[in-house]
Amino acid sequence: MRTRPLRIAFSPWPLRAFAYLASGAVVGAFTLAWLPLALLAGLAVLTPLAIHPLAALERRRIRLLGGPALPDPHRPPDGTGLAAWLRLRHSEAATWRELAYSVLHGTVLLAFDLVATLLALSPGLVLILVLKPDDPPPSPPAGGQAPAGLSDVVAPVLLLAFGMIVVVLAICYAVVLAAIAHAALAHLLLAPGEEATVRTLTRSRARLIDAFEVERRRIERDLHDGAQQRLLRLAITLGMARLEVRDNPEAAQSLIDQAAEQAKAALAELRELVRGIHPQVLTERGLPAALTELADSAATPLTIAIDVPHRLPSTVESAAYFVVAEALTNAVKHAKAHQIWVTGCLDGSTLVVEVRDNGVGGADPDSGTGLAGLVDRVDALAGTLILSSPPGGPTLLRLELPCSG
Repeated sequence: MRTRPLRIAFSPWPLRAFAYLASGAVVGAFTLAWLPLALLAGLAVLTPLAIHPLAALERRRIRLLGGPALPDPHRPPDGTGLAAWLRLRHSEAATWRELAYSVLHGTVLLAFDLVATLLALSPGLVLILVLKPDDPPPSPPAGGQAPAGLSDVVAPVLLLAFGMIVVVLAICYAVVLAAIAHAALAHLLLAPGEEATVRTLTRSRARLIDAFEVERRRIERDLHDGAQQRLLRLAITLGMARLEVRDNPEAAQSLIDQAAEQAKAALAELRELVRGIHPQVLTERGLPAALTELADSAATPLTIAIDVPHRLPSTVESAAYFVVAEALTNAVKHAKAHQIWVTGCLDGSTLVVEVRDNGVGGADPDSGTGLAGLVDRVDALAGTLILSSPPGGPTLLRLELPCSG
């Protein structure tokens, strides 16, 4: 949570926390009813089948707090069929952590979420009871005395309002802390452990090495089929000009002019190739200037708003640039977007970049659109890449990269 503590009560956090706790109470009640029946019916052999959907739901439900879903800690089974799946799940520590979480969710966390939800609703309930007109208005006092003054009425109302504000603020902080505590326990028991994280990073780095090898071959092919052929034609043209320079100066001059154009074309192609590897403007002037140049060459209307007061580590700038470049390509090529917005800023020591478009959505990192390679590139820098792209759009890609440590 990066919101400053004094601003939490006026941010979306209290509503997010309430939604997380209230839905947690509902899921906890279902777990309390479902889990004992499932375990008794399956005689504990089918335990993974009973708890897997509940754990998967909890890993996704944590997105209500504004962050990404927790990654799945399970390995894919080597064989096919239910028996192979059950054998693997029974051998994994993650399965038994999920069982422990499910038992806690159906008991302790259920009560915890219910109390926190009722606490969040209590100011409204108290206000309804206070304002409910149960008693008739008091009769005028005997003897014709004047009614109470305005100050005698306003002072209690102001005092009540001030007290309600203080109580509401305190409850906002309490509800947020309760949601954070629940989410921390979910992260502890449902997220991948250290071994799973190491396996994930190993696979990610292996994919990254493969991607670099593919990129190296592409560069080699582009050099051979493009710039190398242009330079070969340039050498032939200059050789012909050298043969003509003594006997036919006019023809030699024409060949030299032709060679000059060929040299310009070869230089332009080399610059374009180098830009695909690492733009020179990114090295010389930094990320904002490189993204501005990218926007100038974009065919789709693109709005850039990057607020970075100083240069960032070169690895961070490079990763952010290529994530944005790939996102722009996907937005135009696959999402058919007509408008794209790119924003970026430093949040503490973390670079946060968001790319939004008004396309048709439906982006999938596993569909071969280049997003999987971006995930591996970001994982190598201990960053996060969050994609929201429902069918029909819009698409939001959020990149977070630590700039220190």
